[in-house]
Amino acid sequence: MTASACENQAAKMLEALQSDLKSLCMETKKRYPHIKDSCEEAIIKVRGASMNPQSSLSQITSQVLYPLVQAAETKDAKIVKLSLSLMQRLIVAGVVDGCSGEHVVETLWMLMEAGVEELKVLQTVTLLLTTNPAIQGHSLAKALVLCFRLHFTKDATVVNTASATVRQLVSVVFERVVAEDAPTQTTTTQQQQQQHEEMPRGEEGESLERGGAGGEVNFEELKVRSASPPKTLHPAAADAYLMFQDLVQLVNADEPLWLLGLTEMTRTFGLELLESVLTTFPTVFYNHPEFTFLLRDRVCALVIKLFSPNIKYRASVPASVQQATPLDKPYFPIAMRLLRLVSVLIQKYYPLLVTQCEIFLSLMVKFLDGDRPMWQRGLALEVLHKLATQPALLHSFCTNYDMKPHATKIFQVTQPALLHSFCTNYDMKPHATKIFQDIVNSLGAFVQSLFISPQSSSPGVGGGGGVGGGGVGSGGGQSPQLLGGMPVGPGVSPQPAFFYRGVYLPLCVTIPTGQAKSSYLEMLDKLEPPNIPEGYGVSLAYYCLLDIIRSVHLVMMGPNALTEGSSEQYSPTAEERKVHEQLVNSAWCGLLAALTVLLEACTDEAATESILKAIQTFASLAGKLELTTPRDAFITALCKSCLPPHYTLTVLNNASVAASASAAAASSSSSSSAVGRGHQRTPSQEAQQQQQQQHQYYDAEVRHQVVAVGTALATPSLPVGAQQGPVMLTNKNLQCMRATLSMAHCHGGVLGAAWHLLLTTLQHLVWILGLKPSTGGSLKAGRSTAETNAVITTAVIADLPVLSSMLSRLFESSQHLNDVALHHLINALCQLSQESMELAYTNREPSLFAVAKLLETGVVNLGRVEVLWRPVTNHLLEVCQHPHVRMREWGVEAVTYLVKAALTHKHTPPLKDNQAALTHKHTPPLKDNQKLQTLLLSPLSEVSLVGHPDVRQKQLESLLHILHSCGELLHHGWPLILNIIGAINDNHSEHLVRLAFQCLQLVVTDFLPLMPWACLPLTVDTAAKFGSQTQELNISLTAIGLMWNISDYFYQNQEKLRASLTPDSQVFPDFPGVPNMPPFDKLWMCLYARLGDLCVDSRPAVRKSAGQTLFSTIAAHGALLHHQTWQAVLWQVLFPLLDKVRQLSDSASTDKVDQGGKHSYPSLTPLETFPVPGALLLDFIHTAALSKSNEVSLAALKSLQEMLQTGRGATPTPQHTSNTTTNTTNNNDTNTHKHTHTYTHTTPYTLVRRCDRQLEYRLEGLAHHRI
Repeated sequence: MTASACENQAAKMLEALQSDLKSLCMETKKRYPHIKDSCEEAIIKVRGASMNPQSSLSQITSQVLYPLVQAAETKDAKIVKLSLSLMQRLIVAGVVDGCSGEHVVETLWMLMEAGVEELKVLQTVTLLLTTNPAIQGHSLAKALVLCFRLHFTKDATVVNTASATVRQLVSVVFERVVAEDAPTQTTTTQQQQQQHEEMPRGEEGESLERGGAGGEVNFEELKVRSASPPKTLHPAAADAYLMFQDLVQLVNADEPLWLLGLTEMTRTFGLELLESVLTTFPTVFYNHPEFTFLLRDRVCALVIKLFSPNIKYRASVPASVQQATPLDKPYFPIAMRLLRLVSVLIQKYYPLLVTQCEIFLSLMVKFLDGDRPMWQRGLALEVLHKLATQPALLHSFCTNYDMKPHATKIFQVTQPALLHSFCTNYDMKPHATKIFQDIVNSLGAFVQSLFISPQSSSPGVGGGGGVGGGGVGSGGGQSPQLLGGMPVGPGVSPQPAFFYRGVYLPLCVTIPTGQAKSSYLEMLDKLEPPNIPEGYGVSLAYYCLLDIIRSVHLVMMGPNALTEGSSEQYSPTAEERKVHEQLVNSAWCGLLAALTVLLEACTDEAATESILKAIQTFASLAGKLELTTPRDAFITALCKSCLPPHYTLTVLNNASVAASASAAAASSSSSSSAVGRGHQRTPSQEAQQQQQQQHQYYDAEVRHQVVAVGTALATPSLPVGAQQGPVMLTNKNLQCMRATLSMAHCHGGVLGAAWHLLLTTLQHLVWILGLKPSTGGSLKAGRSTAETNAVITTAVIADLPVLSSMLSRLFESSQHLNDVALHHLINALCQLSQESMELAYTNREPSLFAVAKLLETGVVNLGRVEVLWRPVTNHLLEVCQHPHVRMREWGVEAVTYLVKAALTHKHTPPLKDNQAALTHKHTPPLKDNQKLQTLLLSPLSEVSLVGHPDVRQKQLESLLHILHSCGELLHHGWPLILNIIGAINDNHSEHLVRLAFQCLQLVVTDFLPLMPWACLPLTVDTAAKFGSQTQELNISLTAIGLMWNISDYFYQNQEKLRASLTPDSQVFPDFPGVPNMPPFDKLWMCLYARLGDLCVDSRPAVRKSAGQTLFSTIAAHGALLHHQTWQAVLWQVLFPLLDKVRQLSDSASTDKVDQGGKHSYPSLTPLETFPVPGALLLDFIHTAALSKSNEVSLAALKSLQEMLQTGRGATPTPQHTSNTTTNTTNNNDTNTHKHTHTYTHTTPYTLVRRCDRQLEYRLEGLAHHRI
């Protein structure tokens, strides 16, 4: 504001002041002339001040106030009113100094005692204290006492105005302290921070050494109540200290030390003032150790004292037996304000009051006991709900300060985490009360107590309910069709409620998540306890439980955990993890005990959904911490809710018993023990539970609509014939099923071994609903009722495809799991499938759910096939061998589908958003990756070991499909493919042989050029196998034709084969006597040897076709062989074949020739002594010519004739001898055979041709005889 503006404002103020003084002068002119004279003098002073700008109004304040005080002494209402108005004008102008202010206060005190213009007096006091900080010490105390005394007058208007004035002025006193601290705040921040860092969380005398004025604090002096403030405090802080001390004194029914003259004070009003100060000015108590001492030594002692009547009183004990005196009975206004004050102390001062807060919380927990009046329990629940909604925003408290320089610590930042603090300061300390655990367990015990068998309500103090409150008595005994006056049943939408064991409790309040909404804590105008509506207790407990889980979630996952798009990554420090584990361990038992009851009792879909989400959240938190017991316990509760009450599932019952035992062992307090006993299901309780099951089942029927009726799935642990009756599912069961699917979908990475619990439950639900596996592993509803044995209502028919889709999405989402989590899922599916296999061994219908979902899981995770392939396919191969037809059908279906999908899958590096598969990159691609091809085809190959024809048929059909769809990619997989084709034998049916041969035909006709050379001998062997099979003659003949095609391929690709072939001993058989045979010749030798074997087949057509093919092959392509290879052709193919033919010919004739085994070939003759093979050939012809069989004899003579003719025409002159002819035999060699002169220059090829002709003739003669 500019100087001229200030001057104008002062001038106007002086003019107004003159006008008011003139009015007062006129009013007192007749009756009070002395006042008139004083006013005129004051007017002259004011006029002089207005004419002299250099003068200040403050210099004449005393002269102006004098007539005003005189006017107030008249106690004339009109004059007093004018006087007070002038005083207020002076106060607003800021010209009243400390001395003048004392006169004003004395004047106001006089008017208060006279009862004149009380409202105007209150206005003046308010203006004086709010605008003039100079009013301190005794004057301030007297002004406050003035307002307090006016608060207790009889005029309601004055009382209300005084009440508001007192509240305002008490705040003004503390605001002065804040303002007084502000100038020194920047210079003391570092010192204060160091002090609080060293503070051992509430131990007095440790960090409270230095006071606000910089002096040493003497705590021994502070313990002595005195009207003098501590010397270490500045003036404003000293006034606030003395005022707060007297407020505590007055509430404690003691005499004030500073507020002298205050003769009466209600405890309720005093508690409200204390609450207001503690709520608004926590920095004062943190920054001044003197105030901290008051808080710890005086306020906490007062609170504990006032708690006593509330703790001792028992609503269920007759009044004649009560130990408390009538004055000690709990009084609702005090109890309510006391709990409000406790709530503030815990929320804002727990770092300073760790020990005291432990006591407060322990006492508050006792308010929830079943023998308390219901209004007490309601008040305690509202406070606990406030505490439960405090999320974890800081991982440590009182040690974290604002990171900005020179900032105020503690409460200028966001509130620390209450639950985190309780757990850190109580539950994790040795020999300390586990407060957080007690709070949660008391809530659990409270919820369970509400659903005890209904009793008549016993009235509490002021009409409150007795045991269980009003929520138990009135509605509990009514018929389920009309509960609490509300209709319940199918087709009716009643008020949301909880109905359990005949007790009906409505959900009567709605509170937004994360917010506390108090009703009875806000009833400051009530003198008697209100009537608590039925259901209020369970409603508050319900919201408390949900918010506790929400807060634990925020503690662990951070303040942004609930926002959309937030990451669920959990990476705590070691210290944080320790705190989080304690949070979960302390909370899970009580939460589970309460939530399971509420979930079963809830009749509202929205409330049920909230409970289910809370269970999912807590189970996931336990899973992130790898706390298996609480995780499995919550998942078990979730799974049980999906099934009817009477449904017996051993795996869930065992998990429940184990969790209850762990909870009982972990519980140390009485409340936790009660919860453990309430939740535990011991063997001795089984009989009682069985009796209750049917009753609970009908309760469920009343509350929820039946939407499906089916048969129970048998389990290996149950005897044959158990659970043969119909099973009914309600809409609530399906809602819980959807929640279970959501749990597995969203939190599958932390389920671990609990996958088995979830999948077992889903398998039973799928069975009851009649969902059957279809292609690819997805589930679909059965086509007819007879097929599924399930009756589905129209209400759920549309939901079945949705549920099926959710199931498929669940397993599709497994592609986002890490490798460890994926293995847990696969292990659970394998375990589930193993149980179904055991069931099928007893001739009971098994579920195919696990096999189908193994397939579905495998298909979506082909991006990391190395991780899952072996465990999945190994189990499916076991299923393929099962004697149960449907079981093995789906086993081979899964194996073959998986192999086909894997071979057509693009094994390329995964996208960056799929972190699970990023570590599994397939380089090189499938076509060039031998390891990957072998991995993928091995399961299909191992199916060949299964003896069931239907399995083999599916295998071969899949192989044919693979060859058609991706045969060109299988460069390294041909050995496995050929082994699969060649695994067919005579024991298999004609259909299987034909199917396998179709595969072979496709291989030979289309894929020989793509096949590596090492597979060619195996291809020849496989074709020969089909030539020798006896199921179908045409296949044998066609197979021999394929061998001709193979020989033609060898011939046409000889250059390529010669370049690629290597002498691999593992590929080619050993050919003795020719150590350096070229690999290309070995390939031909394999073909000749297999054709030679077929030449002696038992079937004439096969023998003839094989012989013709062999001879034609040698004739057409024999010239490709190297010189030394002919020795192997003669001694390992042709001569052994001649010998076999001779033996077979002899056995076919009527007179057997005794010379059948005359010639044997123990060793090979070197090629240089070539006449030996010719002699053996002549000897063979000689023997055959003498055969009694005309056909054989004629064939031998024809062969001899051709040899003679060929021999004469093939004798070369020396100059025409080529590299392919043999050297002439040395005539001087005495060891030369006697027929040497006839074949001196005969080539090996010519000799082989003669052997071929001889064999051809012999085979033609042999073809007319049966062997």
